[in-house]
Amino acid sequence: MNASISMPIRLTTRAGEFSASHVVVQDVTGSPVKEGVLLQSLTVESEPLNVRIQSSCLFSESFWATDCDCALQLQTALDLIAAKGGLVLYFYEEGRGVGLATKFEAMRLQQLHDLDTRRAYECLNLAPDARSYSAAAAVLKKILKPEGAIRLWSNNRDKEANLRREGINVSERVRLICGWNIPAVRRYLMDKRTALGHDIPESMPAN
Repeated sequence: MNASISMPIRLTTRAGEFSASHVVVQDVTGSPVKEGVLLQSLTVESEPLNVRIQSSCLFSESFWATDCDCALQLQTALDLIAAKGGLVLYFYEEGRGVGLATKFEAMRLQQLHDLDTRRAYECLNLAPDARSYSAAAAVLKKILKPEGAIRLWSNNRDKEANLRREGINVSERVRLICGWNIPAVRRYLMDKRTALGHDIPESMPAN
């Protein structure tokens, strides 16, 4: 895969100012397969490079749904990058890559039958996580210096493993636990722990 990164604009957010670029990833034929946004710190450089790879979640990011940690993770990642340097790579991948319509179907099954994500996706004959990180790797390869490494902010062990297989030097993966004190979010986190193997603790210390 090959990635093209547009000339950046300056984007002011609640977390601070960032350099924002439109990203398009093409397959070997040159056809676009994925697009997203690259947000980079304007003032701070990090070594290894702090990296958050985020998939879109319309419900939490646009409608403030309170039963997942997606928007909380995005805001935490932006705060972190503004303070420590690095980047957030954001792709349009609703429902872990299945699309918005299928996400509705899966959530309907979850609510009707009290299923976790994995079981709902299995009912639809889908993999619990359809995402590929080859596109993210293609973008990172254009950004990283020779022999450069990243510090990946993620609870997803598969994300780390996939990036390594794509040739990205992941020096460490740091958990990004958000919303633990919100009961609905905590249930969501524990579902990801049991159903998807995410690196979520059984308990968190009291604040």
